[in-house]
Amino acid sequence: MLGPYRLIGRLSSGGMGRIYLARSGARSDGRGSGELVAVKTLLAEGEVSDIDRRRFAREVSLAQRVDSAHTARVREADPGAERPWMAIEYIAAPPLSELVRACGVLPASAVRWVAAGTAKALVALHGAGIVHRDVKPQNVLLPLDGPRLIDFGISHANDLTRTSLTLGTIAFTSPEQARGEPSTAASDMYSLGATLFMLASGRPPYSRDGDTLRLLARVQRGELDLGGLPKELVETVRPCLAADPGQRPAPAELLARFRRDQAGLPATDSGVRWLPPKWSALIGEYAAQGQALASGRPFDPAAGSDDQPTGMVPPPGPTRMYTADREAQLRERERAARERERAAKEHERAERERAEKRAAREQAEREQAERAAQERAARERAQRERAERERAQQAARARAGGAQARAASPTPGATRPTPAPAASSGGSSGWGWLIAVAAVIALLFWQPWDTSGSGSASGGSRSGATGSGAVTSGNDLGTHTDGSDTGSDSTSNSNSTYGSGSGAEESSPTPTPTPTPTPDTTDRAFAAVRAGDCLDVYNDGHDNMSARAPVRVGCRASNAYMHVNRVSTTTGAGSSCDSGPGFTWWRKSGADGVERTLCLDRVYQVGQCFPAQVKGATNADLTVVWGCGASTVPRAGQSILRITGYYRAPAAGTNWTCPAGRGERFWYWPVNNGRSIICASAA
Repeated sequence: MLGPYRLIGRLSSGGMGRIYLARSGARSDGRGSGELVAVKTLLAEGEVSDIDRRRFAREVSLAQRVDSAHTARVREADPGAERPWMAIEYIAAPPLSELVRACGVLPASAVRWVAAGTAKALVALHGAGIVHRDVKPQNVLLPLDGPRLIDFGISHANDLTRTSLTLGTIAFTSPEQARGEPSTAASDMYSLGATLFMLASGRPPYSRDGDTLRLLARVQRGELDLGGLPKELVETVRPCLAADPGQRPAPAELLARFRRDQAGLPATDSGVRWLPPKWSALIGEYAAQGQALASGRPFDPAAGSDDQPTGMVPPPGPTRMYTADREAQLRERERAARERERAAKEHERAERERAEKRAAREQAEREQAERAAQERAARERAQRERAERERAQQAARARAGGAQARAASPTPGATRPTPAPAASSGGSSGWGWLIAVAAVIALLFWQPWDTSGSGSASGGSRSGATGSGAVTSGNDLGTHTDGSDTGSDSTSNSNSTYGSGSGAEESSPTPTPTPTPTPDTTDRAFAAVRAGDCLDVYNDGHDNMSARAPVRVGCRASNAYMHVNRVSTTTGAGSSCDSGPGFTWWRKSGADGVERTLCLDRVYQVGQCFPAQVKGATNADLTVVWGCGASTVPRAGQSILRITGYYRAPAAGTNWTCPAGRGERFWYWPVNNGRSIICASAA
């Protein structure tokens, strides 16, 4: 039991509602049973929530506002009961959808009759301030005395906020509903026109390929396919399907037209006159079954007996979501979508920071390795220089020892002096030896061969030419010099020549080390770039790079704008870089005297923007990156284009264009020396 009604079977179930066939209590005179009703209740098991109870109460309130012979009337309701319920008039008649499926299409005169009867129901609804919003063949029942419009539980009064959701079957929905715009009485007329078209042709007024999303897009654009509509019905159906809601007729106008067309003919509302025999027979089967049920015969929808019609009467559909609750649900979904977007951005930011930290760490490791290599090379050079000086000093000492020996011993082959007379030989011989010993002692103290002292020293080149320069005694500074200077120094030290004039031997002086300039941060950044790297740098539109130094990023990063295809340290290497759309080069003369050139090509990513001249001759510098929403452009006459695609160049002779929507203008450029194509449209 639900209230005073005894349930005798379930008619349907779906959405949030369940429909039962029920009978009221016995008649007071004791003859037979009470009338049949369709009782709707909620699907919820256990305690009914406040939200569901409010939705159900709203549906009851809307249904009770309409009291028309052309709709299903509400008999009784109790939304505050433990299990809320609503008893609706039970109409023993098939829906239009079932009749078309089982019996075929209607002639034009019958379509006009159905249109007039349904228009009467809409006049009653709109007069009560209610927009149905779900007129379709399934919601129009057809007993022989005329159509009945059911299931306006999802309707909304004009004085309440209307939902922007598209409800109902897509093929019978108005374009404004499909676009999520508010529904009006004109929306019901569009749906009625689509229903009448189906009665006359057996299909909805759109091309169908089984794709729901494509059908929705056609409905939104109002792309009708009215093939098969009889000429007699064009004036009735076509105005209802106008794309502009203001051009559609009101229900009263449609009803008045039908009455004008029937002027002078016998007036009757019976479908026996209008409907084909097959339609009348199926309607009669439904009516007979209703009478049998009303007389107390058992209800068994699955029995399949001979007198069982094709299907049970669809009562008003399930309760739909209350507008405020639907909007709350939409807000919750939007909030969840924003949270997901924020989480995605946070993840992207974290990934970018990790990539930047990783790049900085790699840069620091490379710089540390370079400094260690430089220090190691400086130590090796200092060790070589010390070794060269020690060898030079050893050679000088050896030469000095040889000169002393020659000075102390007589020259071989020399004529011996004639002995002096005995009287004078003693004195003469003694003085000679004393002079020789004094000369040796003087040489030992003077040491003209020793060049390790401070002061001015002569340095010889490979040819023995002399020069002057300040030399630090015992130099062990380990100062960095070029490899060419190192080689020259070691050669000079090992091949030093004797001086002339005094007969003493001179050694080559130790050269002054040339200090190496310390590279700055920009030089180190250029030196760290390798072929294959990608950079967060681009042409700023004014023939300048967007940064003073290259910033390396991952080639898949969203801020990877340039790809390094070649690195050169040869002066003037920029002329050997690739040229053409998207290619450029970046040169830096370092403090270390090295000129480094980076050959670059643009990394094309969908969604990036660039300025271009599109009026007249189309041209653009594809190395320029520009903000898609910028209010200015680098030069007058330019427009901002957005990259919509990056494709491999088609084979020669292939008829290929950029993918674009109907009527959408696009531009394209061959890039990568003709191997690829980018497509762009106005940003």
